[in-house]
Amino acid sequence: LYRDLLDDTVELRYPREHLPLLFTGKLATPTRILVDVDISWWMKLYFWMFSCYMRNGKSCPTVSLRTLQVYVGHSRMSSDFKPVTKYDAPQDPADISAATAPPSTLFFSMLYESTPSISLDCVPYHTLEECIRQIQSTLAPGTYLTIGLTTRAGPAAHNFSDPTTILTVLPFFPREYLRGRSENKSEGGGSERTTMPLFVTLPRVLGLLTSGPSPLTIELVRNVSAEYAAFLRRSVHDLEDDWEIRDAFVREWGLRAWREERVCTAWEAALVDAGLLAGWAIVVHKAE
Repeated sequence: LYRDLLDDTVELRYPREHLPLLFTGKLATPTRILVDVDISWWMKLYFWMFSCYMRNGKSCPTVSLRTLQVYVGHSRMSSDFKPVTKYDAPQDPADISAATAPPSTLFFSMLYESTPSISLDCVPYHTLEECIRQIQSTLAPGTYLTIGLTTRAGPAAHNFSDPTTILTVLPFFPREYLRGRSENKSEGGGSERTTMPLFVTLPRVLGLLTSGPSPLTIELVRNVSAEYAAFLRRSVHDLEDDWEIRDAFVREWGLRAWREERVCTAWEAALVDAGLLAGWAIVVHKAE
């Protein structure tokens, strides 16, 4: 099914309604339809896990000094952090190369206008502690930072052998159309997500942030799954119905790339709607 969608052999007329039902085994027409996971997908997952483990270069996303906002001399209450309720197109249609930034990186960069942000989704899981220690040591005193991450959710969240593992990992695999352009880096870190969402848990991240030589203060923890799903659906809508964005994307990357980005983004939105993925935003503060 997934390959047929990418090849444009099959078209989903109502992916927002049908995919979440399919992922949770509730889709029936009238016979119940279940997803069968081919062993080749497991092999691809294991190879990708190995590739992420062997990844070289920076293991932690950085925060641009140009956008870093430091709040010194006063305390900010968690109620001060107002989420953005409307997400406009993340890039100018003429500069569609910004598509190399993963959807979660774009989303967290726009979630709170008052603080800079990073996404842990592009961090190799085995370097999580190293990355957080780097954040703790480099964050300036008095600085607030939004840390975003995606985690598995639902009853099978901690069962790696469950078939839903493959369903949840599909949109995180490297985009085919970006192969050969891995040198492109988004401002918040690498241009590819890693296996982090498969294994990371919110308690582990919170525990690391509040421990170590330079512990941070947790100001706010929010489940932003609903907002993230809406952001993803808006991205799909723009790719399909905004002719400037659609035409610019096709000119830059090609028609197959447009189909891949549209399918992968709609697939991820459905996983969030089905409760198999969750988005989290953590606002931290480094004491002066």
